Amino acid sequence: MVKLVILGSGAAPGVPSVSGGWGACNPDNPKNIRQRAGVYLTDDRTQILVDTSPDLKNQLITNNIRTLDGVLYTHTHADHLHGIDDLRGITRNIKKSLNCYATLQQLDEIKERFRYVFSDEVHRDITNHPELLPVEIEYGRVFNVGSFQIMPLEFAGHTVTTTGYAFNGGQVVLIPDFKVIPMQTLQYLQQIDVNVLIMPLTILHGGSYHAGMDIILDYAAKIKAKRVILTHMATECDYDEVMNLTPENMEPAFDNMMIEL
Repeated sequence: MVKLVILGSGAAPGVPSVSGGWGACNPDNPKNIRQRAGVYLTDDRTQILVDTSPDLKNQLITNNIRTLDGVLYTHTHADHLHGIDDLRGITRNIKKSLNCYATLQQLDEIKERFRYVFSDEVHRDITNHPELLPVEIEYGRVFNVGSFQIMPLEFAGHTVTTTGYAFNGGQVVLIPDFKVIPMQTLQYLQQIDVNVLIMPLTILHGGSYHAGMDIILDYAAKIKAKRVILTHMATECDYDEVMNLTPENMEPAFDNMMIEL
């Protein structure tokens, strides 16, 4: 059995946000309280974290996540990266360096901002800082983290190219910030049996660099996943309003939402 946890369901400002407050979100609905986006998967043998949001410490504590086998990155924007220092608690617990998976360009950008977290060899009894071992991945080339088989996928239309992941041949597919799914990525997703598809609905009606509900519905219909979870939602996305706009197999996420597969 695989357990999937949506650690945070919010976009970069979170909900409520400092500048916009609750926006269109009903403050009386606790499912509208959103930390920054992150995902955790485990099958009781291997534990994987996708992205390190600025809210990572609270997310790890809330979900009793004490150890990890690997960290995957979708891109290097602050809301997906800047909680990286909270991995120090993880490396203290596992008492060794932790593998970090990203494309070469992403690894270079992470090293530029957080050079102190990287090592080129495994060290043990890490206590004074998080220590990551960089592992370069390539789009379309499968790699393994413990018992998970992972296919990295390219997505476009955001301010940077972003990396999505298909776990175990489609058991879980995570799509990060995007506006366009490149043809080779879409063809791959149409060829596999997607069980749970996680998609980012940052702004309900879309924006210059984010897919809106119309684009989400179109791609979800083409991919034909059994279940679609919408996450990375900003203050424009009220939980109940989004729920009312979705088809039967689609629903908005909320913080600490857990799905067992």
